[in-house]
Amino acid sequence: MPRIVVINPNSNAEFTRHIDHAVESLRFGGAVEITCLTLTGTPPGIETQRDIDSVIDPVCEAIQHEQSTSDAFVIACFADTGVVSAREITAKPVIGICEAGIATALNYGELYGVISTSHAANNAERRQIRSLGFDSRLAGNEPVEIAVIDMLTSTNTYDNMYNAGEKLKRAGAEVLVLGCAGMSPYRQQLSEALELPVIDPTVAATAIAIGMVAQFQ
Repeated sequence: MPRIVVINPNSNAEFTRHIDHAVESLRFGGAVEITCLTLTGTPPGIETQRDIDSVIDPVCEAIQHEQSTSDAFVIACFADTGVVSAREITAKPVIGICEAGIATALNYGELYGVISTSHAANNAERRQIRSLGFDSRLAGNEPVEIAVIDMLTSTNTYDNMYNAGEKLKRAGAEVLVLGCAGMSPYRQQLSEALELPVIDPTVAATAIAIGMVAQFQ
């Protein structure tokens, strides 16, 4: 049975519980083992470049610890935190949710939009999208102006996500990508309300990881 390890680089275990729920359908009734891990000693929310840099070593250490019993890894942070470094220490697939989420979205439409967390995260997010070569098809990224640590508890999360999605739709986006793993609980409701496909990037990355492992089994 293939084993995929999904790493939540922040220390918020509630995020990890929602990630675990989101990927449940990809377990295919027990045919695939998906283990979701929470790092400890890392920021409770990753937004700034300093936050991103601070978790690279913990991500790599977690992969080193798990790689002998795992077939692929997913880094569940939209900054693709530590992905490049992790690929230097393991020959097994390491998938970042930003790259996977956008790559999946491009199969749904010509232009995509990203619902971001806050302006504090936007610069790092834009650099990541540009480095991946996906900026030419970006309709925009709209922040909900809610800190990552408050994403699951704020009473404004869904309304702000809807408003951001509306702006992106008016800007030409034909598909939306959630810019934070903590937005996962709102994906289906948002997709139905906006009448657009909405991609949960962690689910997209995990599905890609399963497909990559399957090619070599």
